[in-house]
Amino acid sequence: MKKTLVLILTFFLTAALAGCGKKVPLPDDQKAFAGKWVADDGTFVTIYLDGGGDLKGSNTSITGGNTTITADSLTIGMGPIKKTMKITEKPKEVGGKKVLVLDGITYTKQQ
Repeated sequence: MKKTLVLILTFFLTAALAGCGKKVPLPDDQKAFAGKWVADDGTFVTIYLDGGGDLKGSNTSITGGNTTITADSLTIGMGPIKKTMKITEKPKEVGGKKVLVLDGITYTKQQ
């Protein structure tokens, strides 16, 4: 019984560590995504130039995860915990502020 429990725990630990992976720095065409983006309800997404990211939503909180940006989605994750959001509008300037729209929610970049 004890060996089985150790084996199961080892498996889950290995899987979690494998999912953390090495961060990949943002390429030049994605550097506009870097920064802390905050929505009106206080949720936020932080994207670091080194490929790391943080996320605080109503049901999800990730600190120190990996960020992956594709043509139409942004994913922040750590191991098996991850959140993928549709990029509704890429970063742009509106009224003197930089905004990013993910899943239809507008996030404003903090200075």
